[in-house]
Amino acid sequence: MNAFNPFFKVTAFAPVNIAWIKYMGKVEGKPANSSLSMTLNALGTTTTMSVLEDGSHLKFVWNEKGYVPPQTGILKTEFFLRNESHWKQLLEKFGFEIHLPTTNVMIHTLNNVPAATGIATSASAFAALTLAWSSVLTGPRSKEWMDRFNAHDSELRKAIAEVAAKGSGSACRSIEGPWVEWSPKDGIRCIEGGEIQWIDFILLIENEPKAISSSEAHQRVKTSPLFEGRVRRVEDRMQELKQLLTAKQQSVNQIRQLVLDEALDMHELFHTSIPSFRYMNSTSQEVVHTFQKHSAEFDLGLPSLNAVITLDAGANVHLFVPASEQDEWTFWLRQEFPKIPFLMDEAYLSKGARYESLSD
Repeated sequence: MNAFNPFFKVTAFAPVNIAWIKYMGKVEGKPANSSLSMTLNALGTTTTMSVLEDGSHLKFVWNEKGYVPPQTGILKTEFFLRNESHWKQLLEKFGFEIHLPTTNVMIHTLNNVPAATGIATSASAFAALTLAWSSVLTGPRSKEWMDRFNAHDSELRKAIAEVAAKGSGSACRSIEGPWVEWSPKDGIRCIEGGEIQWIDFILLIENEPKAISSSEAHQRVKTSPLFEGRVRRVEDRMQELKQLLTAKQQSVNQIRQLVLDEALDMHELFHTSIPSFRYMNSTSQEVVHTFQKHSAEFDLGLPSLNAVITLDAGANVHLFVPASEQDEWTFWLRQEFPKIPFLMDEAYLSKGARYESLSD
C-alpha cells in the first residue's frame, strides 16, 4: 500500500474563536490574564491525519495540497505532537491506552479563512490537530473516543482543551462554543452570552501572513510600559462584560465601547513595545474610526447601533451584529466599504469542535 492509500484516516474540524476580552502575554507558560471569546460556527480548520503503511518510524508528512506552516510552525507543531507525556496522561485519564504509530503520518490541513492574518487560525489549527492526533493515538478504540467527544462529554472536552492550549494557548477556546472564558486560575468554561444571536462579519483587509507572529507578540508586549496594569484593566473589563452580556436588557452601546476599548488597549501594547510593531493599517483605522464616529454621533447612516467591533492580532476587523440584521449590514458593508471583501459566520450556532469522519 503506497503513501497515498491510507489504512487509517481521521478528520476533525475546529472553528476559530474571536476574543472580546483578549489574552495577550504569558507568565510562566500561562496566560497573563483571563479572556472571553466567541467561537464561530463554520469558519476554521479541517485537519485529516492518515496513518500510512510506508516508513520505519514515526514521521510526519505534510500534504502540500493543504496548508503547510512555515518551518518554525512545523517545528512547533511536531514538538507538540511528539510530546508523549501529555498525550499519555490525557488518554489514561479516560481509560485508554496510547498507541504511537511507527510509520509515516500524513497531515492534511485546510483553512477556510486566510491563515496567519489575525483571524485565530493558530487556535483552530491546534484544536483540530489535538482532536485528530488524540484519535489516532487511541488506536482500535478511536471510534469510541470520537463518539464520546461528539456526544459533548464535558469532562473529556475540557481535558482536550487543556492539551490543545499546550500547542497554542487560545486553541483551548476553540473546543467549545459559543461563549468561552479562559482563566489562568480556573481554566476553561462555557458561559452564558445573553439572548442576542450574534453573527460575525470578518472584513478581510489583509490576506497575507503577518510579519510578526502572535507567539512573538506575546513576548514583545511585556516590554511595553503599558503592560504594567494590563491584568487589572482586563479583569475589570471581563467582569463588566459578563454582567452586560447577561443583563435582562443588554446595552449594546456599552458592550461595543468596552470591547473596542479592549481591542485598542491590546494594539497599544504592540505600538509601545520595544521594538514597536503594528498590525492595524490605514484601512483598519478607517473602519474603526467610522464606528467610533457613528457611535458617538448616533449617526442614522448605520443600519442600527447594535454592532460590536474588535480586532485580534492582525489588521482584519470583526463586526458582530444580531442575526436578525444580517441583510441590512450586508448591504451597508457593500456600500460603505466596497473594496473590502468579507466573510460571515453565524457564531450563535457554534457548538465548538467536532470529529467529522473515521476510516480504517
